[in-house]
Amino acid sequence: MSTLESPVKRVGAAERGRPREFDTSAVLAAAADAFWERGYHATSIDDLCKATGLLRGSLYAAFGDKRGILLAALDHYSDAAVARLAGRLSAAEPSRETLRAALMYYTRTAAIVNGQCGCLITNLATEMLPQDAEVAEKILRNQTRMAALLAGEVARGQKAGVFSNQMGEREASNFLLCIIQGLRVMGKVQHEEQNLRDVVEMTMRALA
Repeated sequence: MSTLESPVKRVGAAERGRPREFDTSAVLAAAADAFWERGYHATSIDDLCKATGLLRGSLYAAFGDKRGILLAALDHYSDAAVARLAGRLSAAEPSRETLRAALMYYTRTAAIVNGQCGCLITNLATEMLPQDAEVAEKILRNQTRMAALLAGEVARGQKAGVFSNQMGEREASNFLLCIIQGLRVMGKVQHEEQNLRDVVEMTMRALA
């Protein structure tokens, strides 16, 4: 699994079985990895105990049950994904190059996880939607936040004259969000990073 997408800090043996005395961020990252690798339904509490280094009692005390762990891990993963994108779009470079670099990040991570797990959010959407309304709401919130960042970058580029004004804010952000999700899915089966990079270059031409 790609450490670029989900860096995991395992919880040490000395922390096992001590509720509320652990690094919550590390535990949620580890739990997200477990769900990422196996899917929600195939991940057992024993799998989560092994991944996080915590005993059942500690997990239950902190998060309630397996579903509670999933929801907390999904929030943690989503916040990290949005923060990464925001960081990449905050560069002082011309917005065209900033946006290209941000999209190229997804080609690199997609190529690294080639044939592996893909994206946790995409995987959960496939596995649990539309039946699970709560998971759907969390995924929609993640997409809305990412789309807002992308729309802002396009607007910045339009103001600077490097992007066409023919594309509206909503359609531009949805278009770019689809490109990012598509890169993540293609990365599960695509063997050449250059093919993914070509998608980014075509995207940049579409915005010109």
